Amino acid sequence: MSPDAVKPLISIEEAREFVLGSCSVGEPRRIDLARATGYVLAQDVMSAEDVPPFSNSAVDGYAVRACDVEVASKDAAVSLGVVGEVAAGAAPLVALGAGQAIRIMTGAPMPTGADCVVMVEDTEFTGQRKLFDGSQIVKIFRAARTGDAIRGVGDDVHSGDMVFHARTEIRPSVAGVLASI
Repeated sequence: MSPDAVKPLISIEEAREFVLGSCSVGEPRRIDLARATGYVLAQDVMSAEDVPPFSNSAVDGYAVRACDVEVASKDAAVSLGVVGEVAAGAAPLVALGAGQAIRIMTGAPMPTGADCVVMVEDTEFTGQRKLFDGSQIVKIFRAARTGDAIRGVGDDVHSGDMVFHARTEIRPSVAGVLASI
């Protein structure tokens, strides 16, 4: 073989584009997401909504006001009255006031009045009752700041964001994101 017959090497990206450009593309079709693994997206996917659609707790713990727990520490716990509980998928039934806490699960919507969450590992539920309102007491052993352990509206994806480009292979992780939008 003569040296003139040898073609110069190309980059991996150029080779990829050559191969993909040589492939024929079938007609787009709708497939149930549960069966879509292994297929590729026919077009770009934009989010139609914010994810998450509401502010929610990033951890299991207690929704509180940061100003109520700013001095909490292992040596000087702050005691708050527990006035309710919010599970994931449920709506808060009580607004949070001064000196109060609401038990909250991961993914549950933030109650009105709460501006942070203290992880359950940094608390101790005593079960004792407060004299003035009868609520049970939780001791907080760690200070928290506004926004701690909260996922805000659109923290993952904003409405209108490009989520995936056309020709993205649908793998389980991609399918999970597609299901959330």
